[in-house]
Amino acid sequence: MNSVQFKNLDLNLFRVLLALLEHRSVSRAAEELALTPSAVSHALGRLRTALGDPLFERRGGGLTPTQYAIEVGRRVTPSLDQLRHALNREEFDPMTAEAEFVIGAGAYAALVLLPPIIDRLSKIAPGIRLRMRRPEDHASEDVEHGRLDMLIGVSSNVTGELDWRPIATDRMVWIARKGHPIVRNPLTMEMLSEVGHVIIEKFNRVLATGYPELRRFFDESRQLGDATRAAVAGQRRKRGLGAAVILSDPMHAIATVAQSDHVSLTLNGLARSFPTDKIQILEPPHPTPAIELGVIFHSSREREPGFSWLLSILVDSNRSARSVA
Repeated sequence: MNSVQFKNLDLNLFRVLLALLEHRSVSRAAEELALTPSAVSHALGRLRTALGDPLFERRGGGLTPTQYAIEVGRRVTPSLDQLRHALNREEFDPMTAEAEFVIGAGAYAALVLLPPIIDRLSKIAPGIRLRMRRPEDHASEDVEHGRLDMLIGVSSNVTGELDWRPIATDRMVWIARKGHPIVRNPLTMEMLSEVGHVIIEKFNRVLATGYPELRRFFDESRQLGDATRAAVAGQRRKRGLGAAVILSDPMHAIATVAQSDHVSLTLNGLARSFPTDKIQILEPPHPTPAIELGVIFHSSREREPGFSWLLSILVDSNRSARSVA
């Protein structure tokens, strides 16, 4: 699309595109937009011509978007939201507002931090939707460029014009299955040296980046070091108890620990979200730092009434239970 085409492009066409991406149906999109189906079809035709892409194809009785349509929708959504907020002179009323916020949230946020938020929103802001997306390695860039409204993470992920607000503090614990033949309270380094380890790869990497003292533990701990090398090399451990298991999902790691003789180092809040009759939570025999998690967002978004309101909800809802002990 050249500059002349863009100059003459009706921005309302992108509202049609987003409705079609959500509903995959001309009639349902028309209902949401308070338009006739023929008006939606006409708008889609204009957008196809302007963008030089079919955007949608009919398959199985519905509309299937092209990859280009998905990408355009992903990029224009934050821009349209910002434009709507910029033009809105009214005070934000959570009881009547209708908006969607896209949050980068991993297992910890979904299981520990967000449930009380979601419960509260259902009572005070029924028209507010939270769309959760699993954070990728470029999640901070997604926040900076508006592809994510906010990200739950540690402060080390803050770069450029991003800001961070703390919402919870947690601590590291070891977990093992109930009835483990070796591991029990009080936990010792000798016990840890005699068992296999489940390593939460990305989880450990992210935390260690923000907490140098934890990184030193990951790097220098003979148990974790041996376990990682054994897993990468595909070797059996000398004691015959099995090499480490390296997983990317913290809850998969806990589930693996609950059904094996392996152990894992994880956050206390995550451990307590798992049935306590399946695992035992053990205090580390080594020093580990407190872990502070918070909301990462673009500093300019605080000027938006709706965004500022949601940010305050996230911070205030966890303030009374800031420490997940």
